[in-house]
This record gives sequence, C-alpha cells and structure tokens, in this order.
Amino acid sequence: MLNNDELGKILNESIPHVLINDIHWRTQDSTSESILFYKLTDDVKSEQIFLDRIKDSKYAWLVINRNMQNNPRNVSIINEAIWPHIQKKILDNIFPQPKIKMIGITGTNGKTTTADLVLQIGHLIEKKGFSIGTLGVREYNKTMLDFGLTSPSFIDFRKYLFKYGMDKDFCVTEVSSHALVQDRLYDIGFDAAGWLSFSQDHLDYHQTMDKYFDAKSLILKKLLPNKKLFIPSEQKDLFEKLKRTSIKVTMAPEIEGELPLFFRTQFNKNNLEVAQALIESTFNESVTINYNSLVPPDGRFYIRAFKSSYIVVDYAHTPDALKNICQGIKKAFPNYKLKVLFGCGGDRDRLKRPIMASVVSDWADEIYVTSDNPRSEKPEQIISDILSGIKGKNFQSITERPEAVNIAFSELKDHEVLLLAGKGHEDYILINGVKHPYSDIREVEEFISRKKT
Repeated sequence: MLNNDELGKILNESIPHVLINDIHWRTQDSTSESILFYKLTDDVKSEQIFLDRIKDSKYAWLVINRNMQNNPRNVSIINEAIWPHIQKKILDNIFPQPKIKMIGITGTNGKTTTADLVLQIGHLIEKKGFSIGTLGVREYNKTMLDFGLTSPSFIDFRKYLFKYGMDKDFCVTEVSSHALVQDRLYDIGFDAAGWLSFSQDHLDYHQTMDKYFDAKSLILKKLLPNKKLFIPSEQKDLFEKLKRTSIKVTMAPEIEGELPLFFRTQFNKNNLEVAQALIESTFNESVTINYNSLVPPDGRFYIRAFKSSYIVVDYAHTPDALKNICQGIKKAFPNYKLKVLFGCGGDRDRLKRPIMASVVSDWADEIYVTSDNPRSEKPEQIISDILSGIKGKNFQSITERPEAVNIAFSELKDHEVLLLAGKGHEDYILINGVKHPYSDIREVEEFISRKKT
C-alpha cells in the first residue's frame, strides 16, 4: 500500500488523501485504489478518446504527459521522459522486485523456443524458473498467464516479476526490438543474454535494417557488468558484427553427437546451444543433458505422423524462419515431397511478403497461399502481394485458411511432408480487431482423429 505522503514525495507535489495498492497503464484495468498512467498524443482526437476511455474507469490518481483543456480530477502532469523513473519508485513500494537471476533473449526468430528450453534445462539442475514472452508467463511445463504480447510494458513486467518470481531462482524473458526501443525493461539488467538470429522483420516499425539492428543491439546495454551475450555457433556473420562492441560476445559451444528430430534442424540446434550456454553461464556450472527429455514449446515444430507422411505446424512467419524450417524438413526427410501452406499478417511489413513467397518457392514442391491474421487489411490484397514473389511453382491461393488447410489435407499423399506455417500456438485468426477461433494444431488433431475412425 502506498499512502498519499509517499506518493506526494514521488510525484513531488501535495497529494490529497488517497490509498494506492496498484498501478496500471490501461484505463480498463484501473481501480479506485490504482494510480493510472495515460499517454496523450498530439493528435486533436487524443483528448476526446482519453475522456471517453476514463468515463467508465476508476482511479485514485492519474498521471498524464501534458495539460488538457479541462484536466481531470486527481491528476499530475509529468514529462513522459521521466515516467519509467516514477513508475519504478511506485513499483518498488507496491511490487518490490525479487532478487533472482535475469536472462534475456532477443533475435528475429527462436526467442520463444529458446526461452522454453532455458526453463527445461534449469529444471534439470533443480533451478526454479519462469519465462515471460510470446506464450505468456510460464513455469516449467505450465502456463500461468497469457497476456498476448512478446514483451509486456515495464509496469506489467515488474508486476509479473513480483507475482511469479518470489519463490524462483531465475526469470528468462523474450526481448523484442520494440521493447528495447521503447525501454520497456528500463533498469532491469541481465545476468546473461542471447541473440539468436537477425533477418528482415518489423520494417513497418523500424523502417530500415540498420535501424532494426540498432534496436536489437540495445540488449547489450542491458547486460550487467562482466556478463556475456551468447550467439549460436553457426551465426558467424552476426558474431563478427557484434564482437566490435565493448561487450563480451561469446559463441555458444557447439553441441556434437546425435540429437532428437526436433534438434536436427539447424535453427533449433542453435536455440539449444544458446539455451544451455545461458543456464551454464547464469549459474556458473556445467550441465549434462539427456536431450531426448527436452520437448518443443507449443506450435514450434509440432509434428504428427499420418500414414507414411507427416504434418508439421510451426510459427515461422518471417523469410528467415521459413527458410530455416523448410531447410530443416528437407534435411530430416530427404526423400519426401514438401508442401507448404502459409500466409502473411496484415498491417505489418509488406515488403517481406514477396520475399517469403520467394523463399518458399526455393524449397517447396507445392504451395498453398492463404490468410494468416489479416487484421484490417483485405486478405485478397495480402495474398496478391505474396503471389508477386512466387517463382512459377505449383501453387494454389485459397483465401480462407480453414478451407485451405482442409484442401491440403485432402491432397496429402504418401511420403510427403505438409508444413502449416505462421500460426503455431495461436488459436485464433484476427480480422478487424476480432479474434475468430481457429487453430492449425486443432485442425491437424481433428483430421488425424477422423481418419482413424
């Protein structure tokens, strides 16, 4: 609980009697005992949108970043540049940060798989951990909370650390480029970090590859003194680019010997190398692992046999991720025909759409182009952008994903691998702000179940 005197000192002003036991940044979550931070833009409509949002909201105290024509009650106007500092002081009072090891993972692809492997390897050496990332907040083999983002806000991140970390030894978190640029981690430092890959994505936000690289590079500043950033042994170009920095960048030791099918793909072998290196560095001990005891997280190289063929579901939704998964399948099943079903998300980097099509054309024998999450875009336009990169391969375009998946199932023949790419663990298709229930994994399970009966 934070009383008015303590809050007044933090905000540097006199505060009437209020009791604060929570902190929020979303109006719909705030309560009558919460402090609410709300960022107004310079847009003329911003004030009215804000007033509409708080009309039915509750708060004990409000912090905004500029004066309004008619300021609401119980309000402080504070430069948003110092918000993280103020938020930290409030959070330290209400949700103190546990003294646990912190591990950060960035990269265009592989963050979720690697974070889950870190949890599993930590469990093998009896270290209790939890992860924060794309799959929500997870403990070993268990999801505690699904919040729908790769990297939460600083406020939510600190609250998750408090709620789930008090009895833990470590937290491993995915670190997106957006989170780094927006400083969502603020003063949180890492005892070890991994950078898994770097390829085109999010140019709708970062604009250029150089800016995207600079955003990812901010993770170097999050390392605690004398701590290491690990790069997969195969990522030599990335290593060369990063070793020019003053941070100690280290190649993760290469894992030798026979590995389970999931790790025979180079990208998942990379993820495994970094995950093991992160745990060993964080706890300063060598780990002996039975790799057969490790399992992929939901929607990452999920594979099911069907007669003499296989169906794979994977979250791959960037050119590099598609190349890696297709290459991995071809290596694991050299005598099998590869069919790929994929789409591209709406309201995201349009430049990567024909590039993804080109990559799939290089590896697939047959292609099904369909919807992913169209969001506010017309699915037909997204598909048109994709098709401009198809290289004369045998392909079909089917707008509705469920229909496309069922057609692909009906055309699956002996000694073929069908890859359903882009959705992975997701259980919805997002159209104009509405999540429509749908799951590639569920479609696969139901198809196989029907064929057994």
